[in-house]
Amino acid sequence: MKAITKTLTLALVAIFVSISAFANVKVDKTTEKARQAVNSASPDDWHTYAISAEKCIKKNVNLKEASEWIKKSVEIKETSYNLKVLGDYYAKNKLPQKAVEAYSKSIRLGKMEDSNYTDKATQDKIVKLVKQLG
Repeated sequence: MKAITKTLTLALVAIFVSISAFANVKVDKTTEKARQAVNSASPDDWHTYAISAEKCIKKNVNLKEASEWIKKSVEIKETSYNLKVLGDYYAKNKLPQKAVEAYSKSIRLGKMEDSNYTDKATQDKIVKLVKQLG
């Protein structure tokens, strides 16, 4: 009987410690603001999803949600901007082939929308990744 009581007591203590540990988890400001923006965005607001994802990717926080947001943005509407952010996400997560594909598609879309479109920064990212791939 003492063993059962001791086991139950230890289990309850473990539960309370776990609950209090999760209750005190602080969310960084970038994640907090990005979540607020996404939660108040309309379902077809691809731009807010992309901006929120980009901020998290740049700060290297909340990458799981950022992944969901940028993929949703691209699903709503493929644009040069959100494909570039998707490429940044892939590059950050060491997926160079996918990053090159997203960046390349970003540049193609930009050129289709405006024949004078240039994006040297994205071109430089592609060159760097291609060199890594060998």
